[in-house]
Amino acid sequence: MALRSFRIANQKSVVLAEATAVPPIMVIAGPNGVGKSTVLYGIKNGAGVLDPNDTQVLYQGPHRVLRRTTVQRRWLGGGMRWLLDLVSSGDVSGYEGLNFQNSQRTPDNVDEAGSAIKHTLGKIENRRQSILARVVDTRKAAGAQLDVAALPDIYEPIRTLTTHLLPHLSFGRIDFENEDNIRCLWKRSDRTAERELDIDDLSSGEKSIVILFLPLLEDQVRERLARLERMTTENQALTAPTRDRVILIDEPEQHLHPDLQSKILSYMRAVVREGRVQFVITTHSPTILDQAFDDELFALFAPSDNPAENQLRRIASNAERLDTLKLLTGSTYFLTTGRVVVCIEGETSTEPESATDVGLFEMMYPRATAFTFVPTKGKGNVINTVQGLRNHVPEETFRIRVRGLVDADQSGPAVAGVETLPVCMIENLLLDPEIIFEFLTGLDNTDFANVSAVQAELNAIAASLRDKEIELRVRRRTKSWTVRIGGASLAQVKEKHAAEIEQLANILPSDEQLQAALTEISAHVDQIITEGKALDLFRGKTILKEFYQRHIVSENLSFKAVCVALAKLIGQKKADAIAARLDPVFERLAQ
Repeated sequence: MALRSFRIANQKSVVLAEATAVPPIMVIAGPNGVGKSTVLYGIKNGAGVLDPNDTQVLYQGPHRVLRRTTVQRRWLGGGMRWLLDLVSSGDVSGYEGLNFQNSQRTPDNVDEAGSAIKHTLGKIENRRQSILARVVDTRKAAGAQLDVAALPDIYEPIRTLTTHLLPHLSFGRIDFENEDNIRCLWKRSDRTAERELDIDDLSSGEKSIVILFLPLLEDQVRERLARLERMTTENQALTAPTRDRVILIDEPEQHLHPDLQSKILSYMRAVVREGRVQFVITTHSPTILDQAFDDELFALFAPSDNPAENQLRRIASNAERLDTLKLLTGSTYFLTTGRVVVCIEGETSTEPESATDVGLFEMMYPRATAFTFVPTKGKGNVINTVQGLRNHVPEETFRIRVRGLVDADQSGPAVAGVETLPVCMIENLLLDPEIIFEFLTGLDNTDFANVSAVQAELNAIAASLRDKEIELRVRRRTKSWTVRIGGASLAQVKEKHAAEIEQLANILPSDEQLQAALTEISAHVDQIITEGKALDLFRGKTILKEFYQRHIVSENLSFKAVCVALAKLIGQKKADAIAARLDPVFERLAQ
């Protein structure tokens, strides 16, 4: 590839980021502040080994703007300046009639390169019309007919781009009708109508696609202009071959919907297949990360104490491993956050404030936001995911710490790195009588005169669950068995069933064993109630739901909304108390 390798050392937050073999598409992820933008800008400024020497490096910085511009046709004279030349340079200047407050194209500055799109497209159209005039004059002077169908469509590459990434749009034309304010027109089609829009009236995401990829298309536009110009001369020499290009894009996902983000990499791969082009991009987008192939995905981590340790690492060494990571966790972005990864029971939610375990943790216990949580449903899944990730992403190689956190409502074998909550489940932390009383007071609920009354009601509900708690503990104590039956006839099915039942009867515990277990478990549950520990050790969600049904459901609030409200109050009023309970667990997770 054009960019063979690069090495960036001692630049801002980067101590050492090195790649000895750069793939056709390199996707670099990582937490904020580790130096992703520094890496791209370092490559732009010559930190890479390029082959051949005439490779052109195009740079799209992290703070791109595409402001509305007024371009007059009289500004379009003089030599042609292509957008790809602009994005390979270090400043935005030399555009008649366009004034940029700060022309420097650096990661620390607003990059105005996109604001020159209308000016560039205007110059292209100006040249096209000039060449067309010469073509007509040449053919007329020679007495030859002009085959309009044979004229090349110089805008075909732009039409192809919109078809692939913006199918609801089609490129129309450059309109010089008002020469004091030229327009670059696209057609937008929907179910009800088709209308023309100037590029200034496109959405920020639509304009972002144009600025990202138009520089790559300009060689194709230039080649079509050359074909058109050859119709005016006997000189049939071909244009110079396209140079190799390395395109550096900082956060291509800016302004893009996840659906459009998901198409970015496939489009880049198509471009790579068709031409001498290579991409190096940085991203925070989980959508893009999950689309990356195993040989494309890299992560940049914070520097370690060893200055010779490379901060840039490939996440997965083969496609099977990457697929396994996605299967285990549903995503790969978590590997690039630079934080401890904690697999946790519960479901994933896209809501900013949800009643999931992760959402409740973050509202009650601010320290939880320093960890990356991966919800994996049940306890068994937590353990399996932790073990699977440790096998596929060894800590000593990637410096990614994988831990687990499970509820205390089930017993099971101890697993290294998997911690248990100090309560039965996270909802137990919401069973705070003072917080619940304050919440009810805010609703003008008069069911309870004071905190003690709330405490008594919670204890009574917990005590009413005695038999249920005994049943749950008996279920955990005894094994589960599966009876499988089958056969090709009714007689065979019955025979198989009888054999399975007979085998099961031989391994079931005796009545004496079951009675002993029931006696022990009942005594333990009664002791929990007597000692006033039921609000911690019985199933908190069940207790809270019963309280909700008795006293809150009439307030037209959902159970999830109540959980969120209580968690917020606890985070505001009882942060120290929650920290005292959870700090020991999270200290062990962080070790």
